[in-house]
This record gives sequence, C-alpha cells and structure tokens, in this order.
Amino acid sequence: MRLPHTAHTARPWRIHELTRDFRLEDVWSFRTPGAGPDDFPAMLAALREAGGPERQSAPVRFLFALRWKLGALFGWDRPTSGVGARVRSLRDRLPADLRRAPNTPGSGKDPFTPVYELGDECASELANTTVHTVMHLGWVPTDRGEYELRMAALVKPNGLFGRVYMAAIAPFRHLIVYPALTRQWEAAWRDRDRPRPAGGTPQTVDGAVGTGAVPASVLALSSLSRVDYIDMFTLSTDVDATPEQWARAMFGDVPDPLARLIWQGLLGLRLSRGPSPDTVAGWRITGRGDDWIRLATASRSTSDNLVVRVADGRVSLVTCRRYGRPLDRLVWTPLSAVHRRLAPGVLRGAVTAVRAPR
Repeated sequence: MRLPHTAHTARPWRIHELTRDFRLEDVWSFRTPGAGPDDFPAMLAALREAGGPERQSAPVRFLFALRWKLGALFGWDRPTSGVGARVRSLRDRLPADLRRAPNTPGSGKDPFTPVYELGDECASELANTTVHTVMHLGWVPTDRGEYELRMAALVKPNGLFGRVYMAAIAPFRHLIVYPALTRQWEAAWRDRDRPRPAGGTPQTVDGAVGTGAVPASVLALSSLSRVDYIDMFTLSTDVDATPEQWARAMFGDVPDPLARLIWQGLLGLRLSRGPSPDTVAGWRITGRGDDWIRLATASRSTSDNLVVRVADGRVSLVTCRRYGRPLDRLVWTPLSAVHRRLAPGVLRGAVTAVRAPR
C-alpha cells in the first residue's frame, strides 16, 4: 500500500543522515501478519529466497526486459555510470558504527549494492546514467501490535534527463511494479517456513521455434489457415491442473493494464474486457480437448493463437501468428525476441499460481 512521505520521514532511520541530497520518491508498506520486533532478519531472508524480477508476473518481467534492452541500446548501464564511477557510494558516507555493522552481500543477480544492514533497517543503492537511487527497508510496529515492512525509494536524478526519466516511469511503478512487488513480498513472508514440494520447483524450460521444430501434432492444434510464426516452450511439473487452469494461471481471467498496452497498444489485438468463462485474459476460447486449450484473437491484419497443452507431466505454451502484410513481420520480429525471453518465466510463474488455493 502506498503511504505518505511522512511515514518515512517521521521515523528515526539512520538513512536520513546519509541522503540529505536525495529526493524521497515513494513510500510503500507490505503486510507481514504475526511478525514481531525481532523478525526483520527473517523477512530479509524471505525476500532473498523469493528472488527478484525474474520471478515476477509476465507484465513486470516485460517492463524489466524492455528497460534492460533500452539500457543496452543507449548505454545507460555502462560500468562508468554506476556506483563508484559516476557517483560515490553511500558507503563512503557511513559513520564508524555503521561501517562496523554486519553487511549481507548481494545475491549477484540483484542490481542493487548493499550499503548497511541493522536489526530494523537496511539500505542498498544503484546508479546508472539516469539516476542514483537508494532502496531503504524498515521494520515498523503497527496499530495491531504486529510489525510490517516498509520500503522507501530515494533518488538523485542525473540532470534534466534523469528527472524526465523518473516522471515517465512513475505510472508504471505505481500501477504495475509496486502492486506486483507487494504480492511477491507478502507471499514471501507467508511462505517463509513452508517446505518446497519435492519436484515442484520448475527447472529447465525447453524451447522450440519454427514450424520445423514444433511437432506436427502441436501445429495441428492451431486454427490458423497458415502459420507464419510459431514457438513452443515446455517444462516438466508434478502439478495436476487442467489446461484451462494452466492458461488462467499464466495470463489471468482479464488482461492487466500492461498486457493491454502490449497486446492492444503495440500489436493491435482485439481483447474482450470483462471476465467470462468463454475468455482468458481477453482472448476467446476457440477450442479444447482433454489435454489442450486454444485461445484466439486478431488484429486488423494478423491472426493469433495461444495453445496450452498438458501431457505426460509436462505443460507447454505455444504461440502462433499469421501475418497479413509484410509490416507485421517487421513489427513482430524484435518483439518476438522479448516474448521468447519472457515465455519461460510465464510457465514458471504459473506453477506457483496453480499451487495457490483456489
């Protein structure tokens, strides 16, 4: 839940003395039922176990993948623009007692670098061409006699470009990223002591691209008169669910705002709006069998299928497209690279969603 800035500034956090030249951008709270005053280290351990953006929903992974692609294209994330190069690390500002405090190293996949960690707060930082930002986590008592996690984002934009960049991404942070982060972090607290089911953690996702690489039996499940593009991603799992349950776990009953932006805004696909037993995330259910379900939609010139198939302890996601004009191929070719990067995460995320109580 989003909180007013005073929820952070009124607390006696040590971060205040280090970030007087930073701007407080966002304050967010995360519920941790039953938490006590000494549970902050347990919460941090649960967050590390929960993973980062790679375990988020498909829309969030798309945003991060798009951001890293743009960063690589324009050189926003060069080593010369990071902490210790373009900007000095906040660790250079630490007083003696914070320098002596234990400091948990980063995971290696987390782009943030730890600054300090105490019994009730910690901070980490990141810098690139656009901004120097600090993520502060604090452990706060609530009116219910419990404790909750609070996150504050403090930023120092790099000139006019940095300020414009922060303004441009604000709607995505507030409407997509932070709500998804809330679901992930609150689930991490709830599931912190739950043993992982044997064989239930998805491992390798096998991929195939092109009509020559996808089995003919799968290609036959498409309703398209001609398949110009097809890919198929498959993982092994012991989760027992129907093809429709898998499809809804992957995409939801209705498309979220970012899915609409991608499917409707970028690709021009026609999607229904409300939830219905005849649709999944705005795609119409146009065929099904004992071990498969087919979703379909179209734009002005393309026709599209998503097929979810469950067989022999494996679940597959198949994407098929038929182009109506040469421009369709030009538009889809770069987007398909991002799509193929995200598809394995869609399958892995669906395992967690299917396991959740219905």
